[in-house]
Amino acid sequence: MAQSILASDAAARRDARRLGGAELLAFVGMALGMFLAVLNIQIVGSSFDEIRAGLAASPEEVSWVLTAALIAEVIMIPLSGWLSRLFSTRGLFVMCLLGFSAASVGCATAGDIDTMIVFRALQGFCGGAIAPMALATIYASFPARYQNTLTAIVSLLGTSAVALGPSLGGWISETLSWPWLFLFNLPLALIATALVAVFHDFDAPDWSMARRIDLPGITLLAVFFMSLLVVLERGRREDWLESSMILTLSGVAAVTGVLLLWRELAAKHPFIDLRIFANRNFAVGATYVAIFGAGLFVPLYLLPLFLARVIGLNTLQIGTWLFVLGVSMMVTGFAMPTLVKHFRLRTIAFAGFGLLALGTWLQARLGVETSFESLLAPQIIRGMATQLCFLSMVRLALGRLPVDKVKDGTAMFQLTMRLGAAVAVAIANAFLVVRAEVHYHRLRESTGESWAWAGDLLGVFGGRLGPDIGNSVETGIASMQMIARMALQEAQIQAFNEITTVFAIGLALSLLGLPLVRGVRGYVPE
Repeated sequence: MAQSILASDAAARRDARRLGGAELLAFVGMALGMFLAVLNIQIVGSSFDEIRAGLAASPEEVSWVLTAALIAEVIMIPLSGWLSRLFSTRGLFVMCLLGFSAASVGCATAGDIDTMIVFRALQGFCGGAIAPMALATIYASFPARYQNTLTAIVSLLGTSAVALGPSLGGWISETLSWPWLFLFNLPLALIATALVAVFHDFDAPDWSMARRIDLPGITLLAVFFMSLLVVLERGRREDWLESSMILTLSGVAAVTGVLLLWRELAAKHPFIDLRIFANRNFAVGATYVAIFGAGLFVPLYLLPLFLARVIGLNTLQIGTWLFVLGVSMMVTGFAMPTLVKHFRLRTIAFAGFGLLALGTWLQARLGVETSFESLLAPQIIRGMATQLCFLSMVRLALGRLPVDKVKDGTAMFQLTMRLGAAVAVAIANAFLVVRAEVHYHRLRESTGESWAWAGDLLGVFGGRLGPDIGNSVETGIASMQMIARMALQEAQIQAFNEITTVFAIGLALSLLGLPLVRGVRGYVPE
């Protein structure tokens, strides 16, 4: 009871004051650091071929460049709340940004794939704490009347980094070279470090927490997430449970996951407070941000694959096509402070998830004739929706938490979004292969049933290939191969559209649960 009263008094004092210039400069540093941390994960995915060639690595080896960073980031996210209380927000933020900078240099100068993977893991680990701390600072340290505007800025930078990452990565690797994917971080990260280190200290470190470190819980968390993410990232390549490695890691993830829940609920001093999910708004908000992560990342993962496999675009061209999404996010982000002044957050959330469903549905119209112009509407709609969804869920989930729970809340909020995206992308990736095979076999059967039509097509191809090949047998074989390629291409198109449509329907159905979220005080006039 006394602790609750003290927290209420602290919140009242926080809300009564005005912001100083030094405090705002420190926040700018945190926002810039968060942008770099989010961009760091996205920017590499579009440049695997360049990195693989530069390090003489196999396709399977280079995939660990992304997987290692994701695993390390997801392990750090739930630790960030506990560590920021131990070292203070400024202390942990500065340490993470310096570690991130050093790891960036290590990645750029890596001479082999093993060294690259180690430094990418360090990059992901250091970057994993940055976004949760930026969000936690808004709700724990800034007056309520500024929180919507500052959250809109963080939302703008975070979601824009997700959309702009592939475009920027493609441009850097095509015009400069792959080491600059990491070196461009350095000056910006050092500026962000200086702003946070020099201008403001948001809270004091609590060194007494070092005497009650939850080592069993931390160990269980690390093993659980390492096992889970390797299964999700590598499962399809290893043929899922046909692989002894995937089978073993699945068992390890199941056991350590149950033990982790038991440990954190039973421990006297847990490093993550799972009881925070007893807050209805937070539980529903965390669920919806996981749905948002799936709705954002799955179509964003599938579209570049389609453009590369079916349309035949290169990395830079794909980035150019996706640039519209990032621009739409940024434009909408600038409008968010105005929107939250005039509309309830639940209304904004409903509009956001509705538009995200609509944009995803429109994206599920891909074909061989797909053009930049035909993707404009779905990209713009999805970009607008992204800002509406993320900002409303952040505010609705965190706005009712006590100040002393905000750090744990932001860590778990970020974690659920990451896990929602990772699980959904793994499912989509697996079903993309399965559904493409199903559609291909159906097309083969329909071709056999309509042999007259197929015979006419063979005649057309034979007429075109005959002058170049000459031999009638070879012409027939080449014509059959062309029909098979057409069938495979059509099967892939159907699979891409089918999976995208399923996620669009899921997003639309998610609107039914939004009434469970209670309203949170929105804009407070100065």
